[in-house]
Amino acid sequence: MRRSTIAVFLRKRVIRFLLIIGLIGFGLVAVTADYTVVPLLGGLVRTTRVILDAGHGGIDPGAHDRCGVLEKNITLDVVLRMGDYLALHGVPVEFTRESDRDVTGEEIPGKGRHRRDLEGRLKIINRGTVGVSVHVNSSGDSDEHGAVVFYPKDSEEGKRLAEAILQKVHKVQSLNHTYVVPRTNLYLLRASNVPTVLVEMGFISNPEDKRKLQEPAFRQQMAVAVSEGILQYLEDKR
Repeated sequence: MRRSTIAVFLRKRVIRFLLIIGLIGFGLVAVTADYTVVPLLGGLVRTTRVILDAGHGGIDPGAHDRCGVLEKNITLDVVLRMGDYLALHGVPVEFTRESDRDVTGEEIPGKGRHRRDLEGRLKIINRGTVGVSVHVNSSGDSDEHGAVVFYPKDSEEGKRLAEAILQKVHKVQSLNHTYVVPRTNLYLLRASNVPTVLVEMGFISNPEDKRKLQEPAFRQQMAVAVSEGILQYLEDKR
């Protein structure tokens, strides 16, 4: 290679490096551990906080298969993966829980515990600008399978968020409903002051869904898909 060619090549690399440094300084990109340059959401980051809610926890196992596969563990793993993915894209994240506990911290079942847990989650969700609650479904019919995304009825922003997430989830998981489902009887959705949706990733009562939900690779796919839906919703609001 000629010296002039080498000089041009090096000059281009230096310019690219300086450009990336500048973009990082302005909060427009981030660089991952493997040196991949990831675009951020710019000004939205300063005004956005995504609240991630891992369903159940602690003394409340959620749905289960009676053989040790518990909803609370699956949802926590997926939500923590989502937190990593969103943080990588420069989006501030807060969790309702980051360990195997419910929000009340109570270790003995008692009257009103479930309501207090939901109220604690709601209080955290209302500190954000977007809320996503992640769950695993169950049914007496083992043929029921696939993902469902619920949103609060009469909430246009909630519906937009749900549709953005469903579009991404459909790429990695079969759908139980091919459309987002409005609900009025889910407390977190009904009482939230910010756009909030509930994502059911699959049915633990269905053999194929249960198999997938136990696989780290599938959990990562779901985490990325739901996160990408959130990012798309935020981008559309710019």
